[in-house]
Amino acid sequence: MTTPRPAPASPVAFRVLATSVLVAVAVVASTYALGSVIGPGGWTGTAVRVVTVLALVTGASRYALERGHATRGETLAPPAALLPSLAGLVAGLWALLGLYGGPTDRFSLLIGLSNVDRVLSRLSTARDLTLAEVAPIDPSLPIALMAVGGAVVVFLVADLMAGGLRLGAGVALPLLALWVPGLVIMGEVPPVAFVVTVTALVLLLAVDNPHRTVRRGTVGRRAEDRAAGGLRAAGALAVALAVAVAALGLGSASAALPEVASASWSRLFSSTGQTVRLSDDLDMRRDLAERSGEVVLRYRTDGDEVGPLRVFTLTGFDGTNWRRGADRDGDPVEDAQQLLWPGDPAAVEEPTTVRVTLETLRDTKLPVPIEPRALDIDGDWSYDDVRDEVLGDRPTGAGTSYGLVVHPRPLDADTLRGATGSDPDDPNYLDVPATEHEQDIRDLATEVVAGATTRYDQALALQTYFRDVSRFTYSTDVPAGDSGDAVWDFLQDRTGYCVQFATSMTMMARTLGIPARLGVGFLPGERVDDTGFQVTGRDSHAWPELYFPGQGWVRFEPTPAQQTGPTPQYATPVAVTPGGPGDPGNVPTPGATTAAPSPSASEAPTAPGTTGRPAGAQEEATPWTVVAGVALLVVVVLGAAAWLVLRRRSESSSLRDAEDAWAELRSRLDALDVRWPSSTTPRNVPAIVVAALRERRGVHPLDDDVAEAVADLASALEVERYAPHPRAIVRAERLEERVDTAVGLVEESLSDRPAPADGPSALPVG
Repeated sequence: MTTPRPAPASPVAFRVLATSVLVAVAVVASTYALGSVIGPGGWTGTAVRVVTVLALVTGASRYALERGHATRGETLAPPAALLPSLAGLVAGLWALLGLYGGPTDRFSLLIGLSNVDRVLSRLSTARDLTLAEVAPIDPSLPIALMAVGGAVVVFLVADLMAGGLRLGAGVALPLLALWVPGLVIMGEVPPVAFVVTVTALVLLLAVDNPHRTVRRGTVGRRAEDRAAGGLRAAGALAVALAVAVAALGLGSASAALPEVASASWSRLFSSTGQTVRLSDDLDMRRDLAERSGEVVLRYRTDGDEVGPLRVFTLTGFDGTNWRRGADRDGDPVEDAQQLLWPGDPAAVEEPTTVRVTLETLRDTKLPVPIEPRALDIDGDWSYDDVRDEVLGDRPTGAGTSYGLVVHPRPLDADTLRGATGSDPDDPNYLDVPATEHEQDIRDLATEVVAGATTRYDQALALQTYFRDVSRFTYSTDVPAGDSGDAVWDFLQDRTGYCVQFATSMTMMARTLGIPARLGVGFLPGERVDDTGFQVTGRDSHAWPELYFPGQGWVRFEPTPAQQTGPTPQYATPVAVTPGGPGDPGNVPTPGATTAAPSPSASEAPTAPGTTGRPAGAQEEATPWTVVAGVALLVVVVLGAAAWLVLRRRSESSSLRDAEDAWAELRSRLDALDVRWPSSTTPRNVPAIVVAALRERRGVHPLDDDVAEAVADLASALEVERYAPHPRAIVRAERLEERVDTAVGLVEESLSDRPAPADGPSALPVG
């Protein structure tokens, strides 16, 4: 039996491809709209990659199912239509658990219960951060998880509505989840993102609208159908262009709306004014984002500056990120004479009086000097003597003022060298992440402090090693690491800012048996008059604190002097003798040996990430013509793609139902001189067609195939005409294939004319 002529390529692939692409484009563009409430970072690229993978998973599985149903003449409907979304859900959960459920920020293929626990914990942290911080929030790991996870959920819902349920008009509803935060909190509409999103939605309706009116007619309408398809495509493109122009106007006008239009909404979610909050989720691999230039606080003192003002301390480090955990319950601050210090200080010097006034700092913890101090403040406050922190039950606000009486410890080299006593019982102060380079770090620390006989000399040697500008370079851009240990990567690349310097010294001190933790707060700031200082967000900083028995926690400064100024007086590098312990010339540097030039002191100082915008700073506006050009280019590309899809669809499947298919069959067979009376019932047509063919060329091996092909169409026509509730309406693509198959068989049988059935038979020659 001869194989029938193959049918034209089905438009199923084009519809599924276009739907998946447009939904992905709409979700990605809407995700970028979150950039108004979340600071810049790698989370946007991660969201794009994850959504792309999900679009491939759902699109490929949906195409396979649709093709399978189409070959059987069936329509893909629930519950089978929900299977691609289920596959996407599995892929999305796997991606989120692998990306954000590991101990570091590296993707993990192996997923376990620990990944689930970490993801749930980080989601809880993200919730707390969104309640405590003011937009634009720092894109820490929990915030990135929340943003990317939101994009995954929105894509799955939108893809289910457009591809599974074929309700393209409803796709806009889940997308609102990504637009509402920026619209409500910031009152801003990113023009390009809005244009691309709306354009994708309009084209989605043009590409797939299964509820359009079914037009029945004859083959004579095929040209008319093609024209109608072209008009629909042109109309969709015109609407998309109109929406693009309107969206550009809306996006541009949103920035000029009266303040009252957005302020009433903003107050529902955040306080007014610019605020700053220190990030307590420090990531060794994250570049240092732009910090706020707002004045965080001001203070006056009856003496010199009081040194750094610490807000909180960090102990837990997983190899990449510092993790603070929940706040601890402290003891109430009873009066202004209570000395806030873990235990009793061995000795103190003459006190210094300080008056602090908070400006834009918003936190539940107070900035206090790192020396013993007494606190005079209104309200309910508690003191955590383990972390050495002062905590309140609600975030501070502008105008919060409090007095401090600081009692400096008489720290010097001799005092610290002679420190004796017991260390804290907490083993976390000596914890070093178990990575493949843990031993390498231990070995390097031993080399750096070679010859140092006391804890102080070892600490000084480490500090001097890191402050050597011929070895280490201060930079706000962190090179991408290629190992699972961020400290080892920094020791090889030797480029970073305060988080990298302070973390590395803390870990190396721990390998030597020295209890160490990270302090986070602000440098002393800038003197504005004889007794006054002001501190801005750019003064935020992190430093290591090492424990000395009998003296408590002592700050060291490994970050280069160009960014932090001199070291504390008790830790001056002059205590290091040439050729002795801590001399940089004695210590090999891991990795390459070429040192990059050190940045000038005018560059941004070291600081952990802060949120908020610089005072008086405004983002440079993108020229309207550039925005319009980019938007129009996107619209034209998407419109052209949709027009090609619609054109292919109109050409390859102009049939609307079995009536059209039957009329098409009759017209094409009539052109081959194969006809039947109009009064003939569809069920009798196959026999009449075969009889007409036999009359012209006799019996043929394809007669049964011709009869079966025509009967297949006749059966579909009878079901459509007479069945009260047809179980399965044959799709237009399948009807087109059946018509082509039947006509192809007739043409093939007419081109090959065997002998008549009643004539002599030919005998084989042998």
